[in-house]
Amino acid sequence: MRSKALLLGSLVVGIMGAGCAVAYEGEVGDAQQAFVSHAWAYAWANQATGSFTASSSYSRNSSGDAFGQGVSNTVTQLGAGQYRVRFPDVGVAPGGHVQVTAYGAGAERCKVNSWVRSGDDVDVYVNCFTAGGAPVDTQFSVAYVHKSGTGSSDEAYVWANDPTASAYTPAATYQFNSSGVNNTIAREGVGYYAVTLPGQTAGGATVEVTAYGPGSDHCKVSSWGQSGDDALVRVRCFDSSGAPSDSQFTLNFARSRQVNGGLSYSYAWANNATAAAYTPSLSYQEGYIAGDLGEVETDITIGRTSAGRYSVSLPGMSASGSNVQITAYGAGPEYCKVVGWSGTETNTNVNVACFDASGAPTDTRFVLVYTDDKFIVL
Repeated sequence: MRSKALLLGSLVVGIMGAGCAVAYEGEVGDAQQAFVSHAWAYAWANQATGSFTASSSYSRNSSGDAFGQGVSNTVTQLGAGQYRVRFPDVGVAPGGHVQVTAYGAGAERCKVNSWVRSGDDVDVYVNCFTAGGAPVDTQFSVAYVHKSGTGSSDEAYVWANDPTASAYTPAATYQFNSSGVNNTIAREGVGYYAVTLPGQTAGGATVEVTAYGPGSDHCKVSSWGQSGDDALVRVRCFDSSGAPSDSQFTLNFARSRQVNGGLSYSYAWANNATAAAYTPSLSYQEGYIAGDLGEVETDITIGRTSAGRYSVSLPGMSASGSNVQITAYGAGPEYCKVVGWSGTETNTNVNVACFDASGAPTDTRFVLVYTDDKFIVL
């Protein structure tokens, strides 16, 4: 096991829920993250049809109180498999970043169609499809974050808006890099892209990818690593038949940071698709609980429950007030989604399902990012 020391800033807000007084790994404290500001919101769209307020237990917004509560995110169905998610009062500026993951036991998948600042709000448009590419009504999980400023943190995101360009600098309004240098993208083949994130450290980091646009293409991360002083992330995209396909996508990167904006987080690269039970790569899993100084020695673990089905244990994470995003990992057209998550104030289990291009369950690697509103005071 690793020793997980925690260095935190001086902010003390109060005890959130019934959580016990532990603190879970974070290598750089809040005070050192102050150079980069965050506006964020996330929601679980807990109904597949109609217009509704997203479940208050799994919906947070940085325009609310210190824990992101008190502001209601809403979901409106616009058509078969088409939704608008409204995040009030987080439209601090144009731009930002969105990730979407389908939710439930079936083989559906979801993607970002677009997002736009609407007055003080941000409207995110989500499209969902069957494995075959037909529009379908389904539940999903969505996360929005807008970052600005520069600092010593490792965090970046990008909207890859030109899928056929051989090399380009993506839209400045919709990309961010804490080093202050522009991210760039190169197309290395049909549906195959290399994203360069200058000044970022790949070791110990995490990556999220979601396809973008109205079609039924889907995208995933195939690898990430260090290239000189930069992080290099490779992305692959596929059509509904599983063939490589040029597609727009959104990519989010962070190392020991709030990936999707919430107070606390865990992430892991599930690097063993067939093990019955294992601890995923210690070099690419991380956890952090906001609060007072403290440390804990425990690791994220994963169990394979059946073909393409996994249970991920997240020590220290609270089940309520949280959000989950899943990205499949590898070179093939496999994709993954969240089936559900539950637990207590001190431990959460996330169930993940992965599928091949036809929608059949299949074993594959994936990346999990968990965001939590938890804050601990000793």
